[in-house]
Amino acid sequence: MIRVFLSLSAIALLLCGCAQTPLRGTGDLGVVVERASGSLQIIESDTRTSLARVEGLGDLSHASVVFSRDQRYAYVFGRDGGLSKVDLLTAKIDRRIIQGGNSIGGAISQDGTLIAVSNYEPGGVKVFDARTLAQVADIPSTPLSDGQKRSRVVGLVDAPTRPASASCSACSTPARSGPPISARASRRASSASRPSANNPMTR
Repeated sequence: MIRVFLSLSAIALLLCGCAQTPLRGTGDLGVVVERASGSLQIIESDTRTSLARVEGLGDLSHASVVFSRDQRYAYVFGRDGGLSKVDLLTAKIDRRIIQGGNSIGGAISQDGTLIAVSNYEPGGVKVFDARTLAQVADIPSTPLSDGQKRSRVVGLVDAPTRPASASCSACSTPARSGPPISARASRRASSASRPSANNPMTR
């Protein structure tokens, strides 16, 4: 009876292993932002083939993407304030939060531990833990002259030789100390992206 049980357990484990997505390298993987459908297509650049589609990413009309240092995860910044962490190997959303009302782009720190999002509304930069997407900093931008709204942050870029700072459409606001993340005037999101070994912004 024990032998039968062990045999059945072994067969079950083998079947589970066959059903799982096999692990692979990520250096030749990329993504295509499908703005109209709010989805992300995972592609293999070497063979120019589509591997999977990840849906449920919200408003991607001005979306942009950065990648983790190991190039396994894509961080998608949605126009609706959504921040999504997508696992390229399993083709699933690892984590997703709504962190603002209207955002446009973001950046990842050089050590890969922090994700920063530039927000139109409410205006400012929010910083998150790259692993959990837990918020670690909220950096409001300068209030406008009417006192009702804050200046919009329109883009973030990496600046390895400068301390962290955020530049807005009408202001400049110091950010928290730590791995360098800085901002500049608007940077349009591309509809296709791939991790780059030479560019820390896409790692």
